[in-house]
Amino acid sequence: MIKLKDILLERLGGERTRKHIVLAVSRDIINAVKAGKSRHQDNFELYLADTGWESASQVKLDVKIKQLPSTAGIAYSISAAMKPASNSDTLDILIELDGSEFPKAMSNLVASVKEVLEHELEHVGQQGFERLYVQSNKYTEPLSYPPESPQAPSHYLYLVSNVEIPAYVKGLLKLAKTKRISFEDALEDYYTDHREVFDRHGTDWTKVKKAWLDWYNQNKDIPGRELKKPKS
Repeated sequence: MIKLKDILLERLGGERTRKHIVLAVSRDIINAVKAGKSRHQDNFELYLADTGWESASQVKLDVKIKQLPSTAGIAYSISAAMKPASNSDTLDILIELDGSEFPKAMSNLVASVKEVLEHELEHVGQQGFERLYVQSNKYTEPLSYPPESPQAPSHYLYLVSNVEIPAYVKGLLKLAKTKRISFEDALEDYYTDHREVFDRHGTDWTKVKKAWLDWYNQNKDIPGRELKKPKS
């Protein structure tokens, strides 16, 4: 159990708490990958800004690690889903990797794991988020995608919903900092990696990118949010 309440004594905000969680949890996940494990489970607490840092959300982590055939044509893929519940949230992560591509691809996997954790933990900490951030739009529900789940009316509305914009922006900022690239390059890398999905749904990347950058520019100077771009 990771306990980070003491970190909050300086009242620098939940972002600092999450920074330490992402670092510690990502290290444990990568160590599980290096050890050849097929599963990694953990529990940790994320203290919430909306409660004055006095209460925490309990998070159960369940990471499954599977091997890809060398014919897959990719070094790895990673996906995640957060399942909220009354007493805890469950974060499921699936990592599929081609062992022949490692350790060469390890640094990129580290960055991707941190991005996913930052994205999903943003959702955990979004209780009361409407008072912490400038809103991107009024569309907030339903919040899930793709079609097999309760979903937004379109891929575009999902990507620009009030809960997803902060998650994507923070996740990609974390990716950029870890890989030591610019935030703009991280945005374009995201589009390149998911271009097939954008094409399938007819989603205009330029509009999505503008919404994400507009939100970033509106919120980057809010104290405690730690939305600084990485130095590239």
